[in-house]
Amino acid sequence: MQLRFVASADLTEGERHEILATCNAAYQEELTQYLVDVGPGWHAVVEADGSMVSHAMLVDRWIEVSPVGLLRTAYVELVATHPAHQGRGHASRLLRALVPRMPPCVIGALTPTVPAFYERLGWERWRGPLAVRTSTGLQPAPADELLMILRLPETPAVLPLDAPLSIEWRPGEVW
Repeated sequence: MQLRFVASADLTEGERHEILATCNAAYQEELTQYLVDVGPGWHAVVEADGSMVSHAMLVDRWIEVSPVGLLRTAYVELVATHPAHQGRGHASRLLRALVPRMPPCVIGALTPTVPAFYERLGWERWRGPLAVRTSTGLQPAPADELLMILRLPETPAVLPLDAPLSIEWRPGEVW
């Protein structure tokens, strides 16, 4: 079992293809455009017997919490384990290894598919209202949108999880 990290700019075409194949199989949807929309970042991959079995990506984003202000955020994207390798702890191992490698951010954040998976790893549900910052102002997020945060060493001691939180707009899926 090998864990490695690679910047988006340093991915080979084969690695990019393997990331998409792993994510497409895990999510059962085509994610090529999603990978483009999230922009550059860092990819963490778990490999076994020369094949990728699990993937996660870190992108740099900015969330704003009222009244705390703007927080540089390590946003976790595309956490996926190939279905043939699920249930063996690969994604948990990957996420635990990812935290110390997060860029110098104030907080970690992600939009979970399975919240309980992340809760057992220390992630917390954001309970306050969510919005997207656009060129025309704040746009409320859909009521069913869920965001989870991970406190990092630089996270403010007082971070009200019921406060309004917004994130910058991006193409595709904002959250």
